[in-house]
Amino acid sequence: MNYPAWQIKTAEPAGEQNLAAAGCGVLLRRVLAARGYTDADAARGLLEPGGELSDPFLLRDMDKAVARIQQAIEAEEPIVIYGDYDVDGVSATAILYECLSSQGAHVRCKLPTRGNGYGLTRSALEGLAQKGFTLVVTVDNGISAIEEAACTKELGLDLVITDHHLPGDTLPEAVAVVDPKRADDTSPFKDLCGAGVAFKLCAALEGCDPAELLEMYGEFVALGTVADVMPLVGENRILVREGLTLLQDTMRPGLQALLDSAGYAGKPVTTDTVSYGLAPRLNAAGRMDNAAVALKLLLCSDEEQATGIAARLAEINTERQQTELEVFTAACRTLEADPARQRDRVLVVSGEDWHAGVIGIVAARLMEKYSRPVIVISMHEGEGRGSGRAPDSFDLHGALAACAEYLTRFGGHAAAAGIEVEEEKLPAFRQAINAWAVHHAACTGPAALQLDAAVELQELTLENVQELGRMAPFGRENPTPVLLVQNAIVDGVWAMGAEGRHTRVRLRQGNQTLFASLFGTAPQNFAYPVGAAVEAALEVSIFTGRNGPMVSAHLKAIRPANLTNTPSEQAAWFEAFCTGVVLEPARAEALLPDRADTVMLYKRIRGGQVFASDLQPTFASQGAENTGKTLASLTALQELGLIEEQDGRWLPVPVSQKQDLAAAPVLRRLAEQAAQR
Repeated sequence: MNYPAWQIKTAEPAGEQNLAAAGCGVLLRRVLAARGYTDADAARGLLEPGGELSDPFLLRDMDKAVARIQQAIEAEEPIVIYGDYDVDGVSATAILYECLSSQGAHVRCKLPTRGNGYGLTRSALEGLAQKGFTLVVTVDNGISAIEEAACTKELGLDLVITDHHLPGDTLPEAVAVVDPKRADDTSPFKDLCGAGVAFKLCAALEGCDPAELLEMYGEFVALGTVADVMPLVGENRILVREGLTLLQDTMRPGLQALLDSAGYAGKPVTTDTVSYGLAPRLNAAGRMDNAAVALKLLLCSDEEQATGIAARLAEINTERQQTELEVFTAACRTLEADPARQRDRVLVVSGEDWHAGVIGIVAARLMEKYSRPVIVISMHEGEGRGSGRAPDSFDLHGALAACAEYLTRFGGHAAAAGIEVEEEKLPAFRQAINAWAVHHAACTGPAALQLDAAVELQELTLENVQELGRMAPFGRENPTPVLLVQNAIVDGVWAMGAEGRHTRVRLRQGNQTLFASLFGTAPQNFAYPVGAAVEAALEVSIFTGRNGPMVSAHLKAIRPANLTNTPSEQAAWFEAFCTGVVLEPARAEALLPDRADTVMLYKRIRGGQVFASDLQPTFASQGAENTGKTLASLTALQELGLIEEQDGRWLPVPVSQKQDLAAAPVLRRLAEQAAQR
């Protein structure tokens, strides 16, 4: 269970004073100063529209790519754009297709399917050569296709690669390799997504300033940039800001139908609209069906047809959500059925014929649930295809490389990777990757919840929150500000949303109140009763309803008032102990409860006061300094079969005879480590 440490940023008072003199309001200047913007010029660079997009010909090999494509257009050669099945790849394909079509090119699109794997494949290239294509232009892929690129010459194909992923030591053989991440690329901005690189290629083909093409392709670039979680700094800020403005009043029937279907018609379009509304529907096509459905929608010019395609994407996304839930539930059951897995540093879980399109999402959800790296594998007739996710502190690619002898193939990076493995080698792989983790992945402290500034509820006025919105678009490296409200009282709790699955909370400070939403937690599982003193981490925005604009708040986190970060630190060490880390004797002793500690916790459980989803009120009641002992006691009671989770709370299980608490495996292991003084 993950209890992050709350870390509030510090700002130089002089910085706030400078920004105040420049006319920034109290919230805006407080957050800007906390993020290092300490003078008016620096703040202006972030807040004000404008800025320049660099010359596309500064990208290495751009001149070669343009020359070969123009040659193909003039000679009426058939060209194929080879894209990818995610939002970035589909958006990049749409951009280049429209550009080449407008120049009279004979062009077709090719999108891979998850069943056939990511990127260029020899079989796909052979098929294209047989159909008479002579030029293949990749978007959002190709930089790692060394073997595939080598075979293009023998097939009579020329290859132009445009990508944004990190190259290996060797570049593929091609007419041109356009990738800002090339070691020898000297272009000024390195964080373009695949759609951004395709956009720059179009500007180079048109021979114009990229800004002149924003009205044409800005919406697609914004989709790809936000969906691919690129840093929203530098040129990406310009691309996304302009793209979202266009998307707000889009003239594209496909995008309008997508907005309508997702419930965003007439509402402000933000990065959240893309991340949580549009991108999942477009991605669902590639996950569950065929990415060509998403591409067809982006390029659709007929309103009625677009409405039908958007409805189909909504159906596919619903299917994806259901399938994801089924696989996630099955994976949780598999892990929970084997207590030994609870001590694994890396969770490796597999199932027969789990849908390959959702295992990456499931791995991410399991990582969040268990606070450790996770690899989810779908087995079929003895062959497994898996997807892994890891927190920032863990090098997943390095771990897989160390275990390569057990894998058929693998690829990816430190945070996400894919593998193929034979079923008979799975146990040895699980053992090997966990052995590597024990020796190479040092135990770290708790995750951090970054808080931009402390505020009073009276400061969250319509004017102040509207001004804070000038920092948008929000995303990676420019996240939505998180504000800390201290010494607040829970003044009301209500159900929210379909079937009451979410919670609406009213917070009070003196005479000031604010409503905040908490998603994914029903009121009966909300651990803070009316009257509880709390501190809250909030994201705020403006919501325009029937009564006009008002301040809307999202409850990002909540905990008892004055809890401090001691429980976070102890919970992190207890989690490390549970995953096989041998603790220093003094630390093990600090986590080892005595009988009185466990009895006191059991009494709270009998009273229905211990919520499974949030133990922080229990930590406060038992004493924050006793958090490790509380977690050890809770684990011991579970191991002895004395408690079970029911409807979101830990409750007693009727037993016929007394149990020896000291016999609990967790307490025995702690006692053994504590005795090594």
